[in-house]
Amino acid sequence: MSTPHARHMQHDSSRDSSPLPNPLGGERRVFEWRGQRIAYVVRGHGDPVVFIHSIHAAAWNAEWRHVVPALEEHTCYALDLLGFGASDRPAVHYTAQLYLQLIHDFLVEVVGEPALLVGSSLGGTYAIAIAADYPQLARGVVAIGPGGISRLFKQGGAPFGVIENTFRLPVLGEWLFSALVSRASIRFFLKDIYANGLDAEAEALYWVSANQPNARFAPAAFVGMNLNWDVRDRVAQLACPLLIAWGTKASQTPYREAAEVRRRAPRAQFAPFDAGDLPHDEVPIPFVAALKDFAAKTPAVV
Repeated sequence: MSTPHARHMQHDSSRDSSPLPNPLGGERRVFEWRGQRIAYVVRGHGDPVVFIHSIHAAAWNAEWRHVVPALEEHTCYALDLLGFGASDRPAVHYTAQLYLQLIHDFLVEVVGEPALLVGSSLGGTYAIAIAADYPQLARGVVAIGPGGISRLFKQGGAPFGVIENTFRLPVLGEWLFSALVSRASIRFFLKDIYANGLDAEAEALYWVSANQPNARFAPAAFVGMNLNWDVRDRVAQLACPLLIAWGTKASQTPYREAAEVRRRAPRAQFAPFDAGDLPHDEVPIPFVAALKDFAAKTPAVV
């Protein structure tokens, strides 16, 4: 097997040319996948940890800005999923299956060894699905307010397809999305998901990502419910350890739904935080402490 470093050299054929900043530090690299450029940040040295961001109109790997720099004892990989952040944003039809294949291929071709998967919201859903379907790729999962169990497990039908296609339209769709990701709208959204006060830096980072060319196509699929994925049965079938993290003041995936998730995954560890939907960004110190403790108990497979 090639070493992880050798795999990077094989696949990082294009230099990073994104106008977006890199608040995670480390090095932004590019994984060529199906003719598209998938951006990711790599930082640190040691057992690999792969971060999969949440999905919303302004989503990208910037949500790990306080976590990745605190894990220098691990090799951290923070993806920008296709259609988000510094990755390409083609006008393709985005689906959960597309993202699951992307994450699988990234783990195989770039990481090259079993990794600890850390995912937020639908990112956590995808981490659970990958670990259940490909146990050789995951040594553990940290799912933060995961979807696919208490919500976001049904894919959309025709009415939601109409909404998605409206956002994809050249003029009307662009106008609607521009309103959705205006500074005022981004600020309103962040005030909802950050329970303990708005972070001005986060507002700037999310706004600049959401206002890149062709930014509307992947979020359109989310609105059309095509990115949802059912892991209600898979979460109980995980062979690897699972940590469920949850903000007790979460609004998008309310804390009361943690009870259903815990019922479905009785063997999982559970970590509540005094935060909203992104506890890893809002209260990073206790989150990183919990993550390090969990990682120490899930050593790499030799």
